Amino acid sequence: MKRVAGTGAVAEAVAGNVDILMEILLRVPAKPLLKFKCVSKHWLTLISDPQFCRSHTLRHHIPHAVPSALLLNNNYRPSPHFQIVPLRTSNSCSPVVRIPYFDYLNVPRVTILQSCNGLLLCSSGFLMPLEEHMSVPWASYFPFPTSADYCASVVTDDDCGFRYFVCNPTTKQFAVVALPDLEVRNNLITLNLAFDPSRSPHYKVISISSGISGVTDDGPSLEIRVYASETDSWSERGVCFIAPFSLAIHAGVYCNGAIHWSSQGEDSVYFEVDSQCVKALPMPPVSDDWEYWNLAYFGESRGHLHMIVMEPHQRVVFDILEINEDYSGWSVRYHVDLAPMQNSFPELIWYFKKKNESFSILCVLRQPKEEDSLVVLLVDGRVMSFNLVNHTSRQLCDLELCVMPDGCAPFPHERSEAFQYFESLSILGPPTA
Repeated sequence: MKRVAGTGAVAEAVAGNVDILMEILLRVPAKPLLKFKCVSKHWLTLISDPQFCRSHTLRHHIPHAVPSALLLNNNYRPSPHFQIVPLRTSNSCSPVVRIPYFDYLNVPRVTILQSCNGLLLCSSGFLMPLEEHMSVPWASYFPFPTSADYCASVVTDDDCGFRYFVCNPTTKQFAVVALPDLEVRNNLITLNLAFDPSRSPHYKVISISSGISGVTDDGPSLEIRVYASETDSWSERGVCFIAPFSLAIHAGVYCNGAIHWSSQGEDSVYFEVDSQCVKALPMPPVSDDWEYWNLAYFGESRGHLHMIVMEPHQRVVFDILEINEDYSGWSVRYHVDLAPMQNSFPELIWYFKKKNESFSILCVLRQPKEEDSLVVLLVDGRVMSFNLVNHTSRQLCDLELCVMPDGCAPFPHERSEAFQYFESLSILGPPTA
């Protein structure tokens, strides 16, 4: 009888064969893979290699990644904690886990500005009262809530301790974003992040600042500059354009190589990052008998750009729109009726029907299997998922009470921002020699 080698011998043979070991490690999710670095110096070298990180990211991202959780902004808490909504959980309700992702940055009040395929664009900021914000010349054209994280007012030659960061929360890597010049710093409105590992292992940062023309009859003048991590440099020339008055400039969404912005009552624009061109983005028509235009959601999922516009006095039934491939307009992708959720959770009926601004839509999540696609809602401090095909619902978690700094009004749950979280080994910074 032929003798079979023991498990120790097999493990030794696998460990000694780099090709087999690499194939195995490439299939391991990112978080446990980071722990494997402690196995040996050989494993540390393999897992830390930029080419391995690139291959691992592509394997777990293509064609489009599915987030494992949603991060909810800390709403200016004095500590760098974020509430996490788990998306890959059992049917039982799971508690929210708070993880100090950015405690190693040693900066005040980390705030997430954008999530983009595993990377986060963050800022260290402060709370600005509304009266101070309204003193900014262009404030009335880009309205904030009652308080705002207005960054430009503290950005000087030495930044006064203020920073923008691009972070990989999985690996705890980060890179400080240095603004191109003093003129951009003084006129900065916001930043956006562009990153798609299926297109490039490098990311880009897009700055939007007020233009030299100020506010025209057609809208405010804006200028775009682009930073490329591959070359560690900003574009020499800015791209200038006239923005719609209602442009939601602080809510840019990256999708398929472009930053998109919504607007209310007029067509909007989007910015193609590689070609550096600003193009028109049509917005859905609004009925003449509507009292107001309520954009309830504008976001991306697995390469699809979605929008939800709520009709006045209609909170239970709505459509999820999707941009056409040729950008000619929007089509109804899902028709949603939340009545089944109210049947499953009768204690929430009052919040759906009686309370003004009773819930918010955190995210539309397309899945590889259409029957698993979800919309995630925030209702009375509960995060709920609603299946867009079979109309089943479940509670994902309860949120903790949001605490604001002294002297600031409480921040309601229903205004929380959600950012998709992907586990990724993507490497930050310019290429190494």
